[in-house]
Order: sequence, then structure tokens, then C-alpha cells
Amino acid sequence: MSKQPENDILYGINDKPALTKSIPLAIQHILAMFAANATLPLLMAALLDFSIEETALLIQCALLVAGITTILQVSRVRKIGSGLPIVMGTSNAFISTSLAIATDFGIGAVLGASFVGGLVEFFIGHHLRFFRKIFTPLIGGIVVLTIGITLIPVGVKQAAGSINTGSPTNLLIAALVLISIICFHQSKHTFLKSSSILLGLILGYVVSLLVGVMEFTEITKSSWFSIPLPYQYQWSFEPAAIFTMIFMYLASTIETIGDVAALTKGAEGREPTEEEVAGAVKADGLSSCFASIFNAFPNTSYSQNVGVVSLTGVFSKHIVKIGGIILIILALVPKVSTAISVMPEPVLGGAAIAMFAMVAVSGIKLIQDINLNSRNMLIITISLGVGVGLNLVPEATQQLPFNLQVVLTSGVGPAAIISIFLNLLLPEEH
Repeated sequence: MSKQPENDILYGINDKPALTKSIPLAIQHILAMFAANATLPLLMAALLDFSIEETALLIQCALLVAGITTILQVSRVRKIGSGLPIVMGTSNAFISTSLAIATDFGIGAVLGASFVGGLVEFFIGHHLRFFRKIFTPLIGGIVVLTIGITLIPVGVKQAAGSINTGSPTNLLIAALVLISIICFHQSKHTFLKSSSILLGLILGYVVSLLVGVMEFTEITKSSWFSIPLPYQYQWSFEPAAIFTMIFMYLASTIETIGDVAALTKGAEGREPTEEEVAGAVKADGLSSCFASIFNAFPNTSYSQNVGVVSLTGVFSKHIVKIGGIILIILALVPKVSTAISVMPEPVLGGAAIAMFAMVAVSGIKLIQDINLNSRNMLIITISLGVGVGLNLVPEATQQLPFNLQVVLTSGVGPAAIISIFLNLLLPEEH
């Protein structure tokens, strides 16, 4: 007998409300994921010192891919896709790894490794029953927690700004964004709560304009319409980059499995079917391959949009498809992407601190669901100690071969390897 859903559903999975209702509800979904979708392109562009035009292109591609892959995930074509109202977008879990690879090998290596990793995730989805025995919730919790911890310094650096680093203006703008996110998130109004990060960014954006930190010149010069083209960067396939990226895809797989379970439990009071979970993972992998072709970064299901479903009671695939179409339309308007690309670093940093810390909290939540006996606590301790420690003190590996340094200092690589090895080696406590 299935459990009752945790919230009242206003629109079921196959409901098709009138466009006057569907479009605002779809926009609400887009607002919830919009900031996170643009974060990695903005950070990558800042790291590689890209021009405003190149930055805008990365954001255009991110929007386009998110729209197309959302429609794929919802539609379930040839057993690819969950058939559930899941929004897809650029995964923030890949930020630290992608930035590290870009620093050492360039953006082409990020795209090449992402493509290979996407194929691996698709393979995992195709043989999910076998892999679920290896990648347990314990492994998933350790990996996600490691991702969050290693991402937080990235957000703090953005908050301080690369221009006039640590100035009172930069810190005050970042603090304003962070405080506004807290205030919006505490609102009882569903829209304000689900869009708290985007609203905080908008407020910081406006304040930056008023104090003269940014200007609209680049936005007025950009065009109203263009189609992003694939293969704008020369790919490369670096073994260390691919190896590290594959562990990130394992984390993404575990996160997606959790999102699907949270969605079906919250909306319909049931466990997801094997077909829904496998389809979701395969869609994640294939979407990330497609993203690499279109100069975008790995895509995954968005946990915050699972939260939007729980908050609003809107479980309609039709509405999420409309959201995907809106993302595609926005991707064809360079002015939108340019407006995002000129966002000052402290504005993004204020929001990034909240987003990245939330990733760590998600890892803690996963770990809470397991039995924290002495065996499992030992696995968590050693995995986090080595993974986070080497990430924070990369010079500890400076005398090792370069490719090995890249893997060991990624944080996720050593944490995942150690946790999987110990979980298989150490006997279960009874």
C-alpha cells in the first residue's frame, strides 16, 4: 500500500492547465534554477579571463542546453528520461573540478572530459541495478559533502572580488545579497521562497548599478537574436581530467537518484520505479554529452526544483515542458546572456556562498539517513580528511606526477576512491 503524498497536489503529472496558468508556473520553475545554471559559466569565464562576448556565449549555451535537456528528461524518449517533471541545468557540483581542469589544461579539456563522463553515466544508467550496490547512500553522502566543502572557498573568493579584492564595497554587496537571500527564503510566500537566490542576485545587481560598480554599455551593444553554435572550442582528452570528472559523474548519478525519489515520494507518496530512475540517470549522461557539444558544462536534475514541486503542489509535466521552451527562447536572446555576464563578482559570490554551502548540507542530509556506527564513521572520517585536506593544501602533492596531482587535489577524487574502497573492504557491523 503506497503512502499518502507529503503535500497536496494542485496539478497531477498529466494535467495541462490553461496557458494563462501554465506560463507563470513554468516561469517560477525557471526562476528557481536560473542563478545556479549561470554560476559555472560565469566562474569559468572569470577564471580564463574571457571577454563579455565569450562569457555571454557560455551563458547562452547553458540556457539552450538546459531547455532542451529538460524537455528530454520530461518526455522520456526510447527509455531515456524519467517521464517526471524534473528541470535540468548546469550542475554546480562540477564547479571545483571543472575550474581545476580548466586551470591546468584549458576549457577544451573540461568539455572533452565532460563528454566522456556523460557516456560513463549513461552506461551506469543502463546497468543501474549493478551499480546501485556499489554506490551506496554512504558513498553519495561523502562525495556530495566533499563537493560542498571544497566549493565554499570559491564562493568566498568571488564575494571578495578579483578587482579591489576584499574592499568594503565588495564585501558589503556580497553581504547584502546573502542577507536578502535569507530574508526572501524565510517568506511565507511560495514565489519569494522558491526564487530567493535569484531575487537576491537581482537586488545586488541593482545596488551595484547604483553605486557605480557596473554599467549597461555592453548590454546595449549586444544583439537581440542569435543561435549558439556547437564546437566553439577545441577539445582535448587529458587522462587526469577524465578520471577526476568520472567521479563527479558518479556523484551526479547518486544526486539524481535522490532527486527522483524525493519527487515521487513528495508528490505521489511512492517509491520511483526502476524505469524512472534508470531513465533519469541515462538522460543526465546523454544531456551532459550534448552539453559538451554545445560549449556547456555537465547537466543534471535540479534539486531546488524538486523543492518547488513540494512547495507549490505543481507536479505537471506539461508545465515543466513549457519551462524548457522558455529557457530555449531566452538562449536565443544575447541581451539576456550579456546582462548576466556583466554581473559583478561580489553579487555572484554572495549567492554562491549560500548555494555551495547548501550542497554541503545536502551531503550531511544523505549521511544522516545511514546508520552512523563506528565502521561508517571511520569511512566518513578518512575520506573527508584526505579528500578535503589535499584540496586545501595542494602543495602536499607537488613532488608527484602532474596528472596524479590533478586527481588528488580535486577533493572528490580521493574522497570517492577511499570511501568506495573502504566500504567494500571493511566488514559490516551487526
